[in-house]
Amino acid sequence: MQQENFIYGIHAVEELLQTRLQSVDHVYFDKDKRNPALFNLIKFCRKERLSYNLVPELRIQQLTGTTKHQGVAALCSAKPYCSVDEIQKMLSTRPNPLVILPASVEDPGNLGSIIRSSVAFGVDALLLERKNSAPLNAAVAKSSAGMLEHLCIGRPKNLEALVQDFRSKNYAVIGAEMENGKKPEEIDFSGPVVLVLGGEHRGIPPYLNKLCTGFVSIPMTEKTQSLNVSASASVLLYEISRQRKWPFKS
Repeated sequence: MQQENFIYGIHAVEELLQTRLQSVDHVYFDKDKRNPALFNLIKFCRKERLSYNLVPELRIQQLTGTTKHQGVAALCSAKPYCSVDEIQKMLSTRPNPLVILPASVEDPGNLGSIIRSSVAFGVDALLLERKNSAPLNAAVAKSSAGMLEHLCIGRPKNLEALVQDFRSKNYAVIGAEMENGKKPEEIDFSGPVVLVLGGEHRGIPPYLNKLCTGFVSIPMTEKTQSLNVSASASVLLYEISRQRKWPFKS
């Protein structure tokens, strides 16, 4: 039986209902909150004959363990991770695949922001370590503004072997470093790429660091020592997509 959890927040629940409706068991709405977006979600539940209740705000807070629920929470099965076979098959259909690997990112807010940026800038797959990484929980979904539902995310048993396989297929494995790396615009990101990011406390683990074919550092003023991992991801993914002439919305 799949583990069940709560997804909360207006955007996160909207995307969940649009992409994984069959995984949703029940939706709880704050009975006292007057918000057009919530009314639209209630209409959607009625249309799809999805079970829902109007409850006191405190009940939603008890269910989710947070006050940041925006008046809605959905009980659903957990988002499944993509298998290595699924990831490899999907990447084989892309002319120049882009994979992001945020290693040891333990903060759900940072991971959610990285997922959101990944969808915005055309990442094909995101890989996580089995240890020292935040799980795909409700806090990650909320921080990603629902974009968690739109990205292939894997958590392979042997991440090192998978990255080695990418190298054998001529992927550039680029690690993000605070200093001593090349400037983003000096690296050719036009081919297949694995972008490796270090976590908040540990940085890039040694076993992944040794697999990197190059390193990138973001130039900053002397007043700023570093960016957090999610901000760094956004900067680097923008440069990658700029080089690839990604079709941005005007």
